Amino acid sequence: LSGPKQADEKDDVEDSPVAELIGMHQDKITKCGKCQTKTTTDNLLLLCNLVYPEHSTLKKKTSFGSVLCSSLCPEQVTPAWCEKCKKYQPTTQSRRLRSLPFTLSLNAGMDNPGDLAFWSTQMTLILEEHEGTGGEEEVVAPTEQVPPPGQKACRYGMSCTRSDCKFWHPSQELLKEPALDVGDQLAKIQKSWVPFEVTLYLTEDGIVNTKEEVGGKEVKESRTYHLYAVCCNVVDPVNPEATSLISCIKVGPSYHARIGSPVSQWYIFNDFTITPIPPQEAIWFNLKWKIPCILFFAAEEVPRPLELLEFCNPITVDIFAEDKTIQRVGGKRITFTPLGAEEMPKKGDLVAVDAEFVTLNQEEAELRSDGKVSTVKAAHMSVARITCVRGDGDMEGVPFIDDYIATQEQVVDYLTKFSGIKPGDLDANFSSKHLTTLKSTYQKMRFLVDCGAIFIGHGLKNDFRVINIVVPIEQIIDT
Repeated sequence: LSGPKQADEKDDVEDSPVAELIGMHQDKITKCGKCQTKTTTDNLLLLCNLVYPEHSTLKKKTSFGSVLCSSLCPEQVTPAWCEKCKKYQPTTQSRRLRSLPFTLSLNAGMDNPGDLAFWSTQMTLILEEHEGTGGEEEVVAPTEQVPPPGQKACRYGMSCTRSDCKFWHPSQELLKEPALDVGDQLAKIQKSWVPFEVTLYLTEDGIVNTKEEVGGKEVKESRTYHLYAVCCNVVDPVNPEATSLISCIKVGPSYHARIGSPVSQWYIFNDFTITPIPPQEAIWFNLKWKIPCILFFAAEEVPRPLELLEFCNPITVDIFAEDKTIQRVGGKRITFTPLGAEEMPKKGDLVAVDAEFVTLNQEEAELRSDGKVSTVKAAHMSVARITCVRGDGDMEGVPFIDDYIATQEQVVDYLTKFSGIKPGDLDANFSSKHLTTLKSTYQKMRFLVDCGAIFIGHGLKNDFRVINIVVPIEQIIDT
């Protein structure tokens, strides 16, 4: 990415596009409790840790916005070294924002029982408020439990210790339907402690609030943020040590289009599985196994400097002029004509492509009891040769890439019958071919894809998969 540079621009992290997008410039104010000496330093914060109230189990409703504001502008008293007093003194440390960021990256914590208890308490209060049971608890007279028809009660009742007792026990009624987790109950009523939208107001003194009118203070800046991503840690209930990270991301209409009209959607990314989900599932949390880790909020507007950024491909046409052959002995056999300066590929140019592969590890299969062969482990293939031919122009049909790819791994099958590759062709010490590195050839292929060339070939889906390159479907003509 490149954009207009200022004359006095510095090449440091504070001037990077990442810092411009997600960075928060803060003033860290340190004030000695004894001599009242105040020092202020400038900090750039890329991630905000949510700080929860100390009394996490206290049944007091606290909004997500208030926790966010206190976390962005925390204040604490801690012993610190005072240069004037020349000793450790109780010191007040506070942070004040200079401006509101465009993106909020929030670390939910949740790595201690206190954080989990606070979330559980807030979720419970929301549920009670919805059900109308948040006030005084009603005293319900206990009802006598009776066995169902046709079943006798155990004479030992609740004191029975036999695990295989066939008689009825009063406690069995409680075990029939275990209570739903509070997070699951909130999901049923489409409610959550985490909002989809939050508006922040920054006053002149650097304090952030969720209300526009704050004690007569003048609002310096305001910004509305929308939730666009949530990362969660999924815990295996059987083996708590086994965990997995998943993410729920709101994908905009510019990234995908469905039949009909392109719409904004939420997707869950679970390893290689990507599945569309309803928006409410993104803010549904079960604190026993689906624990929130990081929350991302983004403002509607984009920083002005980022709007002026232009994409510059780091791979240039010079990659075709560079001869990266690594052959060490003998004379090279050039079986292609490199592209001339006037032949550089453009969008829509036709390129015929073919690739040959060798086997590094054979397929492992087993014969099942029904007589069918089942694949246990697929064969491990490696690209060995890539050829690209001009599809139009004065030199139509003439190759401009014919690279053999050197490999340091042991080849178990050269597939000579199909590929034409023989032992030694991929060895820099013995090969007489135009032998190059995978990186060099990959950069050429990447340039052709980025410039919009259209590839023609047979079975290109498998070829591109083994080459490990993604080509838009509109740039493929598979014969």
